[in-house]
Amino acid sequence: MAQLTDAIMAPGRNGAFDAVLKWVLLMALIAVATVVSYDYGLLSYLFGADRSKITVLIAVLYVAFSGHCLWILVELAREYRRALQVKDMLATSTKVPELPRGGGLIDRYMADIIRSRERPGEVEGNAHLLMQSLGASFRRRTKIGTYGTDLLYKLGMLGTMVGFVMMLNSMGDLSDFDVDTLRGALQQMIAGMAVSLLTTIAGLIGGILLRLEYNIADALVTDISQTAVSFTEVSLLPLLARGERDV
Repeated sequence: MAQLTDAIMAPGRNGAFDAVLKWVLLMALIAVATVVSYDYGLLSYLFGADRSKITVLIAVLYVAFSGHCLWILVELAREYRRALQVKDMLATSTKVPELPRGGGLIDRYMADIIRSRERPGEVEGNAHLLMQSLGASFRRRTKIGTYGTDLLYKLGMLGTMVGFVMMLNSMGDLSDFDVDTLRGALQQMIAGMAVSLLTTIAGLIGGILLRLEYNIADALVTDISQTAVSFTEVSLLPLLARGERDV
């Protein structure tokens, strides 16, 4: 938590960590809704009435994927801050920048651009290919969000099937039609219906909320890519071309 606070409050962040703050705000709203639901007994009923315990699995996976989303957002925000710093530096620079020594994707991208211009006549389109590669590297980090959302949806559908099986099984066990037997079958049918409905609701809500979280990360990836394209086309490539003419 201290590392996250230092990253957000670091001087010169230029709004790079606004996406992290959006995630925190979203999670605060979700936490408030969770507390209210618990206070009204909805969560207790949700986890208690589900005999399959699929809703518990959905909740655990949602928390795990949310933690991963936060980690991805912090890493992407650092790259965005670096991209904004590079953009400001190149906007006021009049000479070819030195090779960056950082280990981030933006620094490696700049180093690759500079090295590719050392022999500009050998390969055409280096900068555009490298920009596409940079964007793909960032998007690869957020693709797990699509998998996580789909997984929660599928678990909800699985719970629906399990609930229907429980309902059908309750009717298949009927050997006679006395009051006690019918009462037991009806109770099992109600339990199966509860499993079917509750797991579906849990899967849908979890998937929707998780998709909202990763949409924040996707928007941040777009901002980083646009910033990288901007400082490359407007500042970096013209500086490198000027340096080649001066040699």
